[in-house]
Amino acid sequence: MGITDLFRRHQVETRSNETLAALGAHWLGTPSTKFPAEQLAVTAACVAVISGQLAGLPVRVYHFEGDTRHEAPSHPLARLVRRGPNLWQSWPDFVEWMAASALLHGNALAEIVADRAGRVVELRPIRWGLVRVELVNPGRVIYHVTGDDLSAPMGTTRRLLASEVLHLKARTDDGVIGVAPLRRAMAAAAHAVETDAHSKAMWRNSDRPSGVLMHEKNLSEGAAKRLKESFVARYGGENRGAPAVLEEGLKFESFPTISPEDAEILAARRFSTEEIARAFGVPAPLVGILDHASFTNSETLLRHFAQSTLAHWARKLETELSRSTLTEAERETYEIDVDLSGLLRGDHAARWAAHKIAIDAGVLTIDEVREVEGWSPRGEPTTGEGMA
Repeated sequence: MGITDLFRRHQVETRSNETLAALGAHWLGTPSTKFPAEQLAVTAACVAVISGQLAGLPVRVYHFEGDTRHEAPSHPLARLVRRGPNLWQSWPDFVEWMAASALLHGNALAEIVADRAGRVVELRPIRWGLVRVELVNPGRVIYHVTGDDLSAPMGTTRRLLASEVLHLKARTDDGVIGVAPLRRAMAAAAHAVETDAHSKAMWRNSDRPSGVLMHEKNLSEGAAKRLKESFVARYGGENRGAPAVLEEGLKFESFPTISPEDAEILAARRFSTEEIARAFGVPAPLVGILDHASFTNSETLLRHFAQSTLAHWARKLETELSRSTLTEAERETYEIDVDLSGLLRGDHAARWAAHKIAIDAGVLTIDEVREVEGWSPRGEPTTGEGMA
């Protein structure tokens, strides 16, 4: 590379806010009738299940000394987990917000605030709608953040480097910007929106008139209009269902009501909710679809959810926390662990029977079993006598 190359402007690729919004798919519907994706009940339920469960998992920082791993409660990140990442959020609130943003927008961003020694002292959430991403060759990522009086003064713009942010993202197409699950399943989302709109219209209009008033004589247009208004005022709205007294040969003939089952609306809505739950990787019973749920399979479904969906997001959180909050030297001797063991355990009796077998066979010690269960070691016998 010649000296003149140092002064050449690198090629820049900028992702606009409109592109980010499209990738995030936070809005559904047509441009004239768009609404937040979370207004679909199944979307809100899926996001709540994943983000809520992830927020409730213990996060620990471990330090390796040779082959031995010890918890490091004095590490700066461990202190943030205990005390909260900023002045207005607890750690579960922060993780829940990050996960929900990644699920709805495809991306979640937080600024890393460090002290003079480079230790992380605060994590400040940044709404993804305020972010513009700039890719500068070779491979540098710059985040332009517009202020909202929380992340920065209103109207100002700041530039943050990749090393200055915690960026949790859904699966990407370019390695930089995550794509929300609903964006990848737009057909299912569109079907859910259309079904919901049709269901509302059907409820509002009942798909057809409730009945017809008949009279022996021909009525003028004005008389028919006054009769309709009088009938609706007396027996419509809050008076619907009240007994009607008809005079002068007036008759009312009701039309058969079309039930949602007959119109297959319920089946269509159930199918669309299952499709969206499938896009998020959430078993249907966990979002209230209990058609095939039972007491015997609920526990198995929860473990399946933890292994297939929650473990994926937990691993993403672990690696991103490690990348952004640990120094290069610390990554060699420190490890961040999002503990899923509580969700992956079997039933109590089977678990302790397996522990006893492992101790009797010399595979585990009592203290190792206590560590698996999340208890402190006792430093007592290493044989099975304590389990007898």
